[in-house]
Amino acid sequence: MAAQFHRSGTRGARWILSAPLLVFLLLVVAYAAFSGIETSFQDRTLLNPEPSFTGFANYATVLNDSTFWSSLGFTVFYTVAVTVVELLLGFGLALLFDRGFPGKRWLLSVIIIPIMVAPSLMGIMFRLILNDNIGTIPAVFKAIGSDISLFSGSNVIPLVVALDLVQWTPFTFLLLYSALQSVPQELYEAASIDRAGYWRVVKSIIVPLIVPTLVITGFLRAIDAFRTFDTIYILTGGGPGTKTTTLSIYIYKVLSGGNFGVASAAAVIVALITLPLVPLVVGRITRGALANL
Repeated sequence: MAAQFHRSGTRGARWILSAPLLVFLLLVVAYAAFSGIETSFQDRTLLNPEPSFTGFANYATVLNDSTFWSSLGFTVFYTVAVTVVELLLGFGLALLFDRGFPGKRWLLSVIIIPIMVAPSLMGIMFRLILNDNIGTIPAVFKAIGSDISLFSGSNVIPLVVALDLVQWTPFTFLLLYSALQSVPQELYEAASIDRAGYWRVVKSIIVPLIVPTLVITGFLRAIDAFRTFDTIYILTGGGPGTKTTTLSIYIYKVLSGGNFGVASAAAVIVALITLPLVPLVVGRITRGALANL
């Protein structure tokens, strides 16, 4: 009884100590959200210091803008492509490292290097490496008689996807590799006694046990990919044309033009698209975690 009272008191103390920070963060988020929504209904620009209420005019401007829809389509494609491929590559690497091989620790330290590089710096590095005039890779292509521009319309989308794979596949690998380490050894021993093949073990034992981690990892990568800005903007500027313009780049360009009302409306629309997905994913994670208790 005393121990239970002590635990209850400890939890209460934690909430009391955390409450001021939580309230502060909630107020900051609420103020930012309210300000953005308020601005989305105004004709606020750099040249208009006294904005007036315009109703849904800014939302109509965004929804009638073909660039918005093309950026939405590219963002969805980019998010799905990098998330799926990175999960597959990360899971494959996790299975490989879980089995063990010579030089495993050395290679592990090399693999995680990309996630320690800032995305903006990664964009600058690849911008120089892939530059048509001074880049190393274009020089190799020219040496073998191929004059390919990696920033052309047909190559630029695979290029930005590949760059994301290079930087963030190690992230999915580390999370999934950690999940594999938590699989009870007794299950492997039981499968060995039953003479189950390796892929049967993967399908029947490993995958069901790490589904919550797979979902969380995919969710984290999807969020990050959906809001990506710096790497693509530095590498391509959203071009050629609007071919690699993400929603974040679209909002940035509208904001840079001084049209704060339209930019806020676009941000609100993006929030309305993404926020309903959060309860669905959190519910799936919770159900998966409870099922494995």
